[in-house]
Amino acid sequence: MAGKKKSKEFNLVFPSQVEYIEKVEGLTEKACAHAKFSEDERDSMAIAVTEAVNNAILHGNKKNPVKNVHVSITATTDAVRVVIRDEGDGFNPQKIDNPLEPQNLLKESGRGVFIVRSLMDEVSFDFCQGGTEITLVKIRKS
Repeated sequence: MAGKKKSKEFNLVFPSQVEYIEKVEGLTEKACAHAKFSEDERDSMAIAVTEAVNNAILHGNKKNPVKNVHVSITATTDAVRVVIRDEGDGFNPQKIDNPLEPQNLLKESGRGVFIVRSLMDEVSFDFCQGGTEITLVKIRKS
C-alpha cells in the first residue's frame, strides 16, 4: 500500500524509581531505529525522553514508588511520538521561570521543560487524567 506508514508501539508502566529510566531509553532507541533517525535525532530523543521521565518520577510522583509512570512510544517510518504520564498533582508549565533570564541562570532546576521543548518538534501537556501527561513528537528530517 503506497503511503501507508508501518508503526511500532512500545509500552511500559513502572514504579517511580529512577532505575527504570534505562529501560525507557532502550525502548526509545528501538523506536528511533524504526523511524530511521540520524544519530543527532536519536540523541535529541534520548535527552528529551530521559528528562521527561525523570521529571515524572521526581516532580510528578515525588519518587513515591506506589505511583506509576506510564510510557507509550509509537514509531512510524518517519516520526516518533512518546507519551509519558505520571500520577502526580500536575503543574502549570506557563509558570516555569525562563532559565535564560539572568536571575535563573544559576538555579539547579527549572530547565527540563525548556530543554525538552528545544529538542522536540512538538510538545504538549494534558492535566486531565489524575496526573500530568506530556506528549513529545520528533519528525525525521529528510
